[in-house]
Amino acid sequence: MKKLSFVLAIFLAIFVVQSCTKDTDMVAEQKAPQLPSVETFVMPFDDFSESQRNQVEDRTVNNFSYALGNILIWNSLLDMNLRIPVLSFIEALKHEADYQGNGVWLWAYEVTDDQGDTYQAELYGELLVDDEIKWDMYVSKTGGFQNMHWYTGVTANDESYAHWTLYFDTEDPKPFIKIDFKKDTNAGLGGIRYTNIIPDVPQNGGYIEYREGNGAATDGFNRAYDVYKSEIDNLLEINWSKENKNGRVKDIERYHDTEWHCWGTDFKDIQC
Repeated sequence: MKKLSFVLAIFLAIFVVQSCTKDTDMVAEQKAPQLPSVETFVMPFDDFSESQRNQVEDRTVNNFSYALGNILIWNSLLDMNLRIPVLSFIEALKHEADYQGNGVWLWAYEVTDDQGDTYQAELYGELLVDDEIKWDMYVSKTGGFQNMHWYTGVTANDESYAHWTLYFDTEDPKPFIKIDFKKDTNAGLGGIRYTNIIPDVPQNGGYIEYREGNGAATDGFNRAYDVYKSEIDNLLEINWSKENKNGRVKDIERYHDTEWHCWGTDFKDIQC
């Protein structure tokens, strides 16, 4: 009996050691998910920037000026409200993650903005089925708000799509912007849309959408913006050439017709 007990004790000891070694190896083999690229989150505004406003004071550039003004309204709104989440999103790319167990990884770091304010960020990435990753960002400000759940999202592992929900108001967080990103590398197409989801405002449902690639627009243009104003049920459409800078705009509210109104490579109005 004593011999049998001794053998069982040895067996159990070996089993426990092997189990612990296996669990340790499984954790060691875990690999942090790839952080999504900035393009899944940030809409490009380079071709319609504030610096161009000073170049278009000429009264013969009405069409481009109108397109520019509408894009700058959205750009200013987003720049004011997305400065901290975008800053924290980009900073995450500079840091390594720690495994938390159950398929969850944590990027924890500090970042300082251009005004000297310091923020503590915690970005969680959770591996899901179907090659998806769930993301949650929490941000605290030194001497200010604490543990703000600033955004959540799901991205495809191959970055063919991403869906984000951003919040605003650090004292009483509310839904702010829904971001939908899609990309087809083989077809050379891509796009990103920001939709206003602030509850109980006339602008809820309004959006700005950016598209690029051969299918972004027609008639030789390869970039496009759509700006939908939900409060007046009006769609503004903008097409332009990334390389040549010429483009066109369509807006029934502004022009009282459904025709395109064009500008040339010098931004001056031309016949379409």
